[in-house]
Amino acid sequence: NTIIAAPSGTSEFLVIDHLNLVPNSAVSVLLKSGSTSLSGTYSLTSNQGFVLENSYQDEGGIITCGAGEAFVLNLSGAVQVSGFVKYRIINR
Repeated sequence: NTIIAAPSGTSEFLVIDHLNLVPNSAVSVLLKSGSTSLSGTYSLTSNQGFVLENSYQDEGGIITCGAGEAFVLNLSGAVQVSGFVKYRIINR
């Protein structure tokens, strides 16, 4: 599931500063930059809140995607997952 589409510029990349998710039933979640895994698998139960926050205001955020790559969530099943993502597009 593409959450944020890849930036249009080849030198632009996504920096994720905040991510929160709540699945309506049990599911495993894998965070990805394009096709590259950025995390291990998070196994969430029904209605379990999941939050990643850039509380130290790190320039690289909590997740930095590769240049020209989308931010993707792979789910282990067809489960409704609600949430919010705060991100920036950086050009280098």
